[in-house]
Amino acid sequence: MALWRQQVCAVRRVRFLKLKHEGKFLRSILLFFGIFILPMLMIFIEFQLWDSSSNWEITASSYFLPTEEKIQNKSANLLIFNDTGSEIEDFISALKTQNIIPEITLEKNITSIPLHNGAIKISLEGKSYRFTLMCSAEPINCFPMLVNILSNTFLRLFNSTAHIRIWSEPFYSTQSPEIESGIFFICLSYMLTLAAGLPPHFAVSSVEDYKLQARAQLRLAGLFPSAYWCGQALVDVPLFWTL
Repeated sequence: MALWRQQVCAVRRVRFLKLKHEGKFLRSILLFFGIFILPMLMIFIEFQLWDSSSNWEITASSYFLPTEEKIQNKSANLLIFNDTGSEIEDFISALKTQNIIPEITLEKNITSIPLHNGAIKISLEGKSYRFTLMCSAEPINCFPMLVNILSNTFLRLFNSTAHIRIWSEPFYSTQSPEIESGIFFICLSYMLTLAAGLPPHFAVSSVEDYKLQARAQLRLAGLFPSAYWCGQALVDVPLFWTL
């Protein structure tokens, strides 16, 4: 057994060195992987790009300027109608923590105000505040954005450090279990085909040893046949499962 183990280790070392210095085997493996893996990789990248392009985060900076600037004489600041009859400094401070510089007006006639992307009207009914959201006709997803701004403002007023984020997914669709199982079996079949194509690459080395009669010479020198195959397997099997 000690001799058998020594022979197995020797064959394993020879096999490892042969793979290390044999460029043809590595090139064939890379070519094989390129043919089979490249289509799956391209499909995966395509799905990732589709997911990243079909949904995007909606941020306040896309609708309202974080400064008091005006673009082409058209205000893009968040307009605040203060109809409470008192100061709303806490509310304004909570807005500024979201990098939003609002424009405050006491104007009663809304139609006389220059066009804004969106506005929030704050009124007082008894002891309760009422918030009315108004959007221009042009901006898309303006109302969800205003609801998000108002929600985060309430969180700041309640001294919360949480922050609500929203995304737009116009092409979102839920996949049924049948579709998911079908995709799984397709990928499984593809990977089984890939796995079935690897053993011939490993068998080439043994065939070359047979042609050169190297294995027969090793047997005449006292090498156990089982030690030859076990030494080969100690390198080929882990490499196969790694691939």
